[in-house]
Amino acid sequence: MSVQTLFSRAFLIATAERAIRTFAATLASLLTASGAGIFDVGWTQNLSVAAMSAFITVLLAIGGGTLGKGDGPSFVGTEQLAPRPAAAVVPASVVPAVVQPAEQPSAAIA
Repeated sequence: MSVQTLFSRAFLIATAERAIRTFAATLASLLTASGAGIFDVGWTQNLSVAAMSAFITVLLAIGGGTLGKGDGPSFVGTEQLAPRPAAAVVPASVVPAVVQPAEQPSAAIA
């Protein structure tokens, strides 16, 4: 994989998705494993551990992206990131014209 692919939009989106999922999964497991109530949880420590897990996921994605043979952040190298399709262009002849409603005469209030 080239360095250019490493910083492509598709690679960064796939890496961000992995990091967010890791953060959420780590935080959820810490919250449920502690058994504490929502106000009794040590939020600073749990958020710190979840953030570190997400950071490690990003580092692993970069390592996998530079070592793997595919386009994605995978060590296996079988992940191929497809470019996003371009937005469809609709010809003006197909788009219906917008008709503005006629103004209603205002009634005089007596």
